[in-house]
Amino acid sequence: MQRDTEIEDLAEFVAEAYSDGDQVEPTEIAKNCGMTFSFGRYANCFDGYLECRQHKFHVYIDLDSSGSADSPRARFSFAHELGHYFLDWHRCALELGAPSHGSRADFNSPGIVEREADAFAANLLLPESRIKKAAAKSIDAREIRKLAGRFGTSLSATAMRCARLSLAPLIVMRWYEGRRAWCWSSAGYESRTGNRGFRQLEQIPQDSVTRETLSGAVDLPSRGTTLATWFPKVRVGSYEDDLLVEECLSLGRYGALTLLRPAW
Repeated sequence: MQRDTEIEDLAEFVAEAYSDGDQVEPTEIAKNCGMTFSFGRYANCFDGYLECRQHKFHVYIDLDSSGSADSPRARFSFAHELGHYFLDWHRCALELGAPSHGSRADFNSPGIVEREADAFAANLLLPESRIKKAAAKSIDAREIRKLAGRFGTSLSATAMRCARLSLAPLIVMRWYEGRRAWCWSSAGYESRTGNRGFRQLEQIPQDSVTRETLSGAVDLPSRGTTLATWFPKVRVGSYEDDLLVEECLSLGRYGALTLLRPAW
C-alpha cells in the first residue's frame, strides 16, 4: 500500500513538473530527461521496450500493436516505460544489468514490476488532481469516452482510474478471449466484493450487454442487472444484491469493458 502511494505521488509530481495541460506528453518528458526513443514496427512482439546501455536509456514503441505514435495505446506504452525509468528500484536494476524485456499495455501482467509501471503510467497520464476537476459527478460510458478524449488515454486506463479514485460508484471489468482479465471498483464496491467477479464469460448471462458486444453487436443501450450476476460472493436477492445498470465499451480486437453503476 505504501509503495502504491509512492508511485502515485511520483507520477503526479512528474506530470506537474513537465506538463500543465490536460494531455501529458510522454515524448516531451523523455526528451527533457535525455532519453531517446523510436516508433517502429516490431511485429507485435511488445507494446513498449526500455533499453539501458551504458546508463543511457532508449524507448521502443511498436506501431504494429499501437497503430500510430499518438494513439492512446502508444501513449500508455510510452508512459509505462517512463515508469521503469522514474521508479528508482526499476531504473537501478536496469543500470546494474538486469535484462530488458517487452511490456504489454493492458494491465494484464502477473509480475509486480510490470504492474507498478502500469500504475505509474495511469497516474502520469490521468493525474488525480486533473481528472477530479474534469470528471462529472456520475460516471457512465459517455463520460469515460469524454475523459479519454480529453486526456488522450485509452478507455481501459480512463475507466480504471475513475473506479480506483472512487469518483463515483463504479465497477469496471475488462474481458478478453472469453475471460475476465481484471476488475477494479470504487471503494464501496471493492469492500463488498473484493473485485472477485466471475472469471469466465460463460458465467454471466447470455443476454447481457457485455456478451452481445463481444459477439459483435454495436451501440447497445444500457440494461438493468444485479450485483450477484457478476460476483459469486453476493447472494442473489440479499440486501447486498444491488440493482445496477450495465454498459459495455468495445475495445475491438482487445476485448471489451463492462461498466456497472447504481440504478439510481
